[in-house]
Amino acid sequence: MTGGRVPYTPRNHRRILCIFPRYSRSFGTFHHAYPLMGTVRAFMPPQGILLVAAYLPESWEVRLIDENVRPATDADYAWADIVITSGMHIQRPQILEINEIAHRHGKLTALGGPSVSSCPEYYPDVDILHLGELGDATDKMIAYFDEYGSQRPPQQLIFKTTARLPLSEFPTPAYQHVRMENYFLGSIQFSSGCPFRCEFCDIPELYGRNPRLKTPQQILKELDTMLASGNPGAVYFVDDNFIGNRRAVTELLPHLIDWQKANGYPVQFACEATLNIAQSPKLLEMMREAYFCTIFCGIETPEPEALHAIHKDQNLSMPILQAVQTLNRYGMEVVSGIIIGFDTDTPQTGDRILEFIR
Repeated sequence: MTGGRVPYTPRNHRRILCIFPRYSRSFGTFHHAYPLMGTVRAFMPPQGILLVAAYLPESWEVRLIDENVRPATDADYAWADIVITSGMHIQRPQILEINEIAHRHGKLTALGGPSVSSCPEYYPDVDILHLGELGDATDKMIAYFDEYGSQRPPQQLIFKTTARLPLSEFPTPAYQHVRMENYFLGSIQFSSGCPFRCEFCDIPELYGRNPRLKTPQQILKELDTMLASGNPGAVYFVDDNFIGNRRAVTELLPHLIDWQKANGYPVQFACEATLNIAQSPKLLEMMREAYFCTIFCGIETPEPEALHAIHKDQNLSMPILQAVQTLNRYGMEVVSGIIIGFDTDTPQTGDRILEFIR
């Protein structure tokens, strides 16, 4: 690990069971495609809980289970002192179920991640709530685990991050706990936060408008570590806006190009970015050379008045179809996000969207 953080030195031995809950079935899970892909059982590895597993004291025993691959068993719960879970709103029923099973086994439970960070009131029965990103709250939670083990507190404890750990000090996610061939895509995070303020998006509120960054060296180490656990064939940059800091991406891409060349182009890359990336030809040239094949763009709607109303004027900087065609010319498939139900929608909006898609 780089930077100034001194790893916590525990006084007691602990067994930590990290469980990532299964997703409720939806179009976005792509579960119907898995039987076509052999060993694939889930969409992407659980980046957040893999990071937490890597952050825990090295002397502690950690068992990580992604319930999208296989369910945790009674034996897993019996083995543990503490059960940690994380997830999004769509996983709320499964999070509550994990908490109930853990309590039935007499275990202390802790919950972090985006769902609880935005709506802690959803989880009144979890023993410890971790609100916010990795940071001082995580250190306090680990110290509590060390002190109390499985002992449950008399009332719910809330640890809220006030000092976030810089991304440049993040450990490499604990890929040794997963088999990458079980996943449709690999995932990697380079930055956190987005400079834009799209009205419907919670990213600036949760993670800030000034993107925080990992170093290129961290990214290369994560890629090497990921591939040591199996090659998923494609790796998705989960940054909410890959070009949130263009200078940083411009510095990263030559490292990715060199890594691909040195390793024989073992993976395709994908990312999500604002549509105005189409106005950065030098960036697109480097992305093509680094083997970026897919880019997700939040197009949202072809109606200019709607884009203006939701503060997404960056999509108006050039004609949308021209931007898509530009990305296609650089060899990148464009996957688009489309939203229906804006306040500015009219009875004709649906037909206009369909025509735009055609």
